Amino acid sequence: CGMIRSADTFVKSCLQDRMRTDGRGAVGYRKVKIQFGQQFGEVEVTFTSPSAGQTRVLAVVTGEVVTPHKSRPNEGTLFFNVELGAMASPTFEAGRQRPQAATITNFIERLLKGSRAVDTEALCIQGGVKVWSIRVDVHALNDGGNLLDACAIAALAGLLHFRKCDVEVLDGVGQIVDSQERDPVPLSIHHLPIPVSFALFQGQPQADPATIEEESMDGLLCVAVNQHGEICGVHKPGGSPVPLDLLATCTEIAVKKAEDITSKIQQALAEDQAKRAKKKKNVHDRYHAEMLEVDSQLPPIPTAPLAKAPRKPDEVVPVPIASGLGGAGGMIPMDSDDEEPPQKKHKK
Repeated sequence: CGMIRSADTFVKSCLQDRMRTDGRGAVGYRKVKIQFGQQFGEVEVTFTSPSAGQTRVLAVVTGEVVTPHKSRPNEGTLFFNVELGAMASPTFEAGRQRPQAATITNFIERLLKGSRAVDTEALCIQGGVKVWSIRVDVHALNDGGNLLDACAIAALAGLLHFRKCDVEVLDGVGQIVDSQERDPVPLSIHHLPIPVSFALFQGQPQADPATIEEESMDGLLCVAVNQHGEICGVHKPGGSPVPLDLLATCTEIAVKKAEDITSKIQQALAEDQAKRAKKKKNVHDRYHAEMLEVDSQLPPIPTAPLAKAPRKPDEVVPVPIASGLGGAGGMIPMDSDDEEPPQKKHKK
């Protein structure tokens, strides 16, 4: 209790000097790093700062084919789950769901489903028979503050990165095409709602609050804005009231920050797509400049003697004459009926 009071006093004394505990400005946001995994739908989002705590979140998106609900036979389903384990913070108990996890889960569901960012009708394979069910599991790896924004951004980035198997309809029956035969297709997402949270201290907003600031704040305000500058939602879980001029100020800050985060998500997606395209190059093109040459001597191939063709009756065959018989070497004809060549006579 004494440590909490000392932390609260320290935070408020910094605010009186127009400073924050980690040296950032009032609207300063930590650096956002987005890294995608090898499998589609895996993403890790990190909020990091040299002097502030680090917040790390891992999101995994999976999909399966299920039977649709009778009330909505032509729409797929979206399911979100947030896990706050003991690895993220010593205040989180293992095997026990905290109310904060349920609050973040409900916020992500309202943000992405309530604003209709994901087209659920595009998840239908065959009306009333088969639809896609998309599940988003978010795991907190380290809690350095502002888990609300980190989990929501990780869920959105995971949905953008996820790919589902293509579907074709044959004779009125929807069939799933294997990913080895045809490239999987992305989800249909209309817009990108980005949440930006503010900690409120006596009417003064502090963007992207750290853990020590969350413990001492008077209230929390979260404004979600998409890439078009449109407000997708406002989250105010109790605390001190917010006047309209403060809400307008926070909205202007959120619009600028949402543009920055959206560009980082799109850049990370483009880099991941280029990396995957490079890996899919043809093997022959990849190793064309490194063709192997084997220098070896093959044994001689034995050749069979050619068979002599039968001689015709009137054929004349040249026969060599030995030079030791008194004359120059030459050729004399031999009749086909003679067995031996005629002998040359010598004069005495």
